[in-house]
Amino acid sequence: MQGNIRSFLVNSDVAKASRSFVCIRLLTYENKGEYEYMEGILGVRAGTLPNTVFCVLAPDGKTKLTRSGRGPFQAFSNAPAMASSLDLISAKYPRANQSAFSDLQLPLVHKVDVALNTAACDNRPLVVTVAADKKKLAEVDGKILPLAWSADFAGQFVFSSTTERKDLRPIAGAGDASAILIIEPGTFGVSGKVMAQLDAGASGEEIKQTLAAALKDFTPQVKSHNAHIQTGYNLGIEWETVVPESDAQSVRAKQSFKARQQGRP
Repeated sequence: MQGNIRSFLVNSDVAKASRSFVCIRLLTYENKGEYEYMEGILGVRAGTLPNTVFCVLAPDGKTKLTRSGRGPFQAFSNAPAMASSLDLISAKYPRANQSAFSDLQLPLVHKVDVALNTAACDNRPLVVTVAADKKKLAEVDGKILPLAWSADFAGQFVFSSTTERKDLRPIAGAGDASAILIIEPGTFGVSGKVMAQLDAGASGEEIKQTLAAALKDFTPQVKSHNAHIQTGYNLGIEWETVVPESDAQSVRAKQSFKARQQGRP
């Protein structure tokens, strides 16, 4: 029986097996190049990409190692089967060095506002690094890098960075000298509040302790899908994507909801 995406990805064996892979959290409609790349992976007609895509690819980023589809349930019969298959695949592509961070980067969402929205969607805290220029920003990011990929924190935060303090305007409590901010996203991902912040001189141990404390204090919001959407529309909140949404099912659902709001059949 098919499950949903969550039933696969929260499975402990799947999570363990996935550590041998580069797991990419796609943003679907926020980058035209990424959008077109996913169209190719899924093999759909141009301009019809759905809002979820799943596939396991070889290191060349092109060769499909599983069936592509809207979710893992189209490639695997169940979560245990997925975990087993991932283990078999990873055995064919051994890593040269399992401990080096030289070829890793922070898994950054490219814009702070998109990262804030992503964090709200994923129900995770957001870490934003900020500095006056790219060189200083790289130094701050370098302190967080090994922690972001560590067993304690991998997958637990959404990350973004900026050299523009104006990008922090939707975030309440950001200090003028802060270089690292840990943020609780608002319900609809258009605002947030600072849970903790550190300056550029913070040590790796200080950053580690602050991340651990914030993660412990963070409480994911419980949301009802339909009620969440209705409340958002009632408040006039609607996210405008870079690439127009092309998931036919989602577009029809929005049009139907708006028609009901306006009293149309």
